[in-house]
Amino acid sequence: SKATVSVLNCIAAHLHTPLKQHTMSWDGYVSNMTEQQKVSQAALLGIDGSVWAQSPEFPLTAEEAVGIAGAMGEVSGEYFRANGCVVGGVKYLTLRFDGEEGLYYGKKGASGICIARSVTGLVLGVYGEGMTAGDCNVCVEGMKDYLVSSGY
Repeated sequence: SKATVSVLNCIAAHLHTPLKQHTMSWDGYVSNMTEQQKVSQAALLGIDGSVWAQSPEFPLTAEEAVGIAGAMGEVSGEYFRANGCVVGGVKYLTLRFDGEEGLYYGKKGASGICIARSVTGLVLGVYGEGMTAGDCNVCVEGMKDYLVSSGY
């Protein structure tokens, strides 16, 4: 019927939406995190390591994103315990990793990182001088909870 063809055309058109539009839709989530001033840098990744969005000053490389995604998929946490977490060439010492909960906490001097895994993605937040680990963790984990509640 014409209605079925119309629905299928709509779905087909949606499937051919350029990737850039998809990526741009995540930018607001990253901006929201940094504007709260609880994190200095933030990123959203797919669990496959694809970068959905990252704050402009976040020096996360594609290789680092894939490595983080792989390590977050481990239940044991062996990779993080042995290697720490490298973001933008900065190696963070692993303070805690919970593979069941999908949470990582790392530190380097006065700065640190929190990573939280949702169903389909990873939320990364880095805090710097004058910020606290607790505020960063609440911000990152809160965004993860929001993504989970939205089906991500």
